[in-house]
Amino acid sequence: MHRRKHLFDQVCSLENMHAAAIETLRGKRSKRAGAAFLCRIENEIIDLCEEIGSGTYSHGGYNYFTITDPKERLVAAAGFRDRVVHHAIVRVIEPIFEKRFIEDSFACRRGKGTHTAMRRALHFTRRYPYALKCDVAKYFASVDHATLVGQLERVIGDERVLDLIRNVLESHSDGVRREWKPGGGLFDVTEHPVGIPIGNLTSQFFANVYLNPLDHFIKHVLRVQGYVRYMDDFILFGDSPAQLRDWGRRVKVFLKSLMLHMHPKKYRLIPTARGVDFAGFALFSDGRVRVRSSTVKRFDRRYKRMLWEMRVGMRRAADVTPRVQAWAAHTLHAQSYGLRKSVLMGRA
Repeated sequence: MHRRKHLFDQVCSLENMHAAAIETLRGKRSKRAGAAFLCRIENEIIDLCEEIGSGTYSHGGYNYFTITDPKERLVAAAGFRDRVVHHAIVRVIEPIFEKRFIEDSFACRRGKGTHTAMRRALHFTRRYPYALKCDVAKYFASVDHATLVGQLERVIGDERVLDLIRNVLESHSDGVRREWKPGGGLFDVTEHPVGIPIGNLTSQFFANVYLNPLDHFIKHVLRVQGYVRYMDDFILFGDSPAQLRDWGRRVKVFLKSLMLHMHPKKYRLIPTARGVDFAGFALFSDGRVRVRSSTVKRFDRRYKRMLWEMRVGMRRAADVTPRVQAWAAHTLHAQSYGLRKSVLMGRA
């Protein structure tokens, strides 16, 4: 495989860093960190280019906070300067890897997204009678740094870019994987950091890189024609339950080579006539699309809360309107007229 070299100067060029800063500022100019960076943007960009070019740049820490919608997740917010660096890295190396990704991987890719993933899954739901629903357990917290760097090294031949990526990776870990050398003693062990932070742009990109070998294994070794993945949530479609079970066993073994494990509670064989849960929708073999019931319940709770906050003066209507419009636009991808009428008209 041809390895791409001479990338470092592209990453730390003034043009790339300026474009990365503009991308990072999008929607953040009125926030304190964004406004502070914008006030001295030229000096900040020059400083970052010089630090990265001289090898003195060091990734800062994170502000960690927990979100519980839809499930509890620990989110890491990097400093604004570090987020600019994330964008600068991804701007240069993402196009190189994009050519290596399969078409049926949909998360965090331009021109893809949840609704495109849903429509592709619906196509397979209508075509095949069975689906094997799969999910990687604690995916972001399980990504092995050494394995990820090894994947990146097979494509990137610029050691300075790899060092910058290691700098980003070393800024966070969720634990270590211990590896004992064959024939070694009890204390002859190597510790490998694991985990990438939810919240980094680089983490979204690295997450796609990390599971790209799985995509190619399923498509080109198992030769599964009906396959869709959205981040760590993926589905295999087929005509035979026995064939799907065999594929599932082989996928579990392959995941172990990536230091990953299948989520036992989210691994199940489903007749497509009963509905396949994917990307926020329930998809049926007769072509019906329903909004996932848990998604409806979460929005209904939020909508009630927002209406109450409006009544007591804690929230403006101008803040509620775009949120409602966004949810309504999401539901338009399903047969949802009655649902929108019940949730929105019933609360008006």
